[in-house]
Order: sequence, then structure tokens, then C-alpha cells
Amino acid sequence: MSELFHVGLTVKNLERSVAFYRDVVGMQETEWKMSNAKSKEFDTLTNNPGAVLHVAHLTLGHFMLQLIEYGAKGGVTLDLHHNNVGSPHLCIYVPDVEAKLKEVQQRGDVVITSGLVQIAPTMRSFYTEDPDGVPVEFLQKTA
Repeated sequence: MSELFHVGLTVKNLERSVAFYRDVVGMQETEWKMSNAKSKEFDTLTNNPGAVLHVAHLTLGHFMLQLIEYGAKGGVTLDLHHNNVGSPHLCIYVPDVEAKLKEVQQRGDVVITSGLVQIAPTMRSFYTEDPDGVPVEFLQKTA
């Protein structure tokens, strides 16, 4: 049976993105990191000869997020708006979405892209962006 291993995101600055997903989202860093990684096998796998990678992995429950910064042979920055085909977003369950919104507002360094919205009778959420513009939603299931 197949199962999800990880989701990977390419980032501009690995340290900045790790800090966001650790400190804002609440993920845990793993010891699985790579710096200046390069190989013929990866070049072949990704069809990107000469790539040099810096990689970190973070977890939240059973979910693993792989963050990849290209030290060489990186590409262009994509427009990550919700309506663009292929644009991802992450949704994080929180027990108290109002408290999470206040926490993020008090930080002052996170882009908040929506107010708190009752999106369904049993769900309230708001959106932020990670340092590279990937939408990150915080969602609470309500009664």
C-alpha cells in the first residue's frame, strides 16, 4: 500500500523558512539535514544537472515537510496565489484559531492575508504566508 512520505517545498532561504515552520507553525526540526548536497543521481532524478542543495525536514504529527534551498541551479520564483494552477497551500489544525491569530499578529513579522473567517458551520480559519509566499492556513474545527 502506498502512503505519503513527505511534501517538499523549494525555498529562497532555508534558515528563514525553517524558523517560520518551527516558530510560527509549530513543527519540529528533525536531524535529517543536508548542506551542499550534490550527486549525479539527483541530477538525473530531477533533470537538473549541477544542482547543489541545502535541505531540512520538519514534522508535525505524522506529516513531514521537506524544505530545499538551491545553492546552485535554482529556478525562478513562482506566483503562488490561490487561483494559480499548481500553487500549494498548507492547512494546520489548531485548537483555538482566535488565540493563534492573536499570537501571529503579535509577532509582527508574518504576513496575514485574511481575517478570521467562518468557512463552514464547523470550521473557522485564517491565512498567512510563509517567507516565500506559500499560503499557510490555520483552521479550527468548531461545534
